Amino acid sequence: MLLLATWEAAFRTFQWRPFIFPAPSQVLDAMLNMLGISSGFGKPLHAGWPLVAREPLDSSPLLSRVLHSPLISADLVSAARLVVGFAISVMLGAGLGAVMWRWIAVDDFLGPVFLGLQTLPSVCWVPLAVLVFGLSETGILFVLIMGSAFGISLSMRDGLRTIPPLYHRAGLMMGARRWRLYRHVLLPAALPALASSLRQGFSFAWRSLMGAELILVAERRGLGFLLKTGQDYSDIAQVVAVMVVMVVIGILADRLVFAPIERRVHLRFGLAGAG
Repeated sequence: MLLLATWEAAFRTFQWRPFIFPAPSQVLDAMLNMLGISSGFGKPLHAGWPLVAREPLDSSPLLSRVLHSPLISADLVSAARLVVGFAISVMLGAGLGAVMWRWIAVDDFLGPVFLGLQTLPSVCWVPLAVLVFGLSETGILFVLIMGSAFGISLSMRDGLRTIPPLYHRAGLMMGARRWRLYRHVLLPAALPALASSLRQGFSFAWRSLMGAELILVAERRGLGFLLKTGQDYSDIAQVVAVMVVMVVIGILADRLVFAPIERRVHLRFGLAGAG
């Protein structure tokens, strides 16, 4: 808060150009404008600040304007893409990770390849997606999956390697064979690795999705499209506002969804303290 206050005070004192370095209040105005709310926090102080006159034709209720605003619509579009693409990435990546853990020869062949593909920036998949799938939803999902599945598979493989060999031998001694060994012994033991893979994979998937939406303009417009719109209109305040929204969504998803899942699984298996 002190940093933002200093930033705002410096902007108003030195009269910086807003199209080069906007103030936090102007970023707030841009965010509220994308929510269908007109505000003037970035305007000079005046009577009635920060309220601004509403357009005569805009007589819809505030809640209705917010729910149908570009920012909420973009959030829902990006969330839908993330759910579908991330689910595919988890199934594909976890399955490949389990295969590499189970068969050393497969790991020797695919492990280095997946490691190299993981280091490849997700936006590098965009040209291939355009050539193969065009500017479509499939192209965006392709970039999301390719940008996250390899990281999930490697994380899953490394996590499964932490399973004590004693579990495998104990399961065999107690009569667990074939699918029963995996169903009742190895799969439950792999849950901590899967929980950690989900948390790491989400960060890869979120970055890949934003990069894909920024370049691939499909019919449904997500947060990446709003970021691109701000760039096209040289609206730095909107660009920064969308970036703030992306960061907040990523933090909330990690703290409210994946971190609790990982913590509960680790507590269940005695891998973390109760405090």
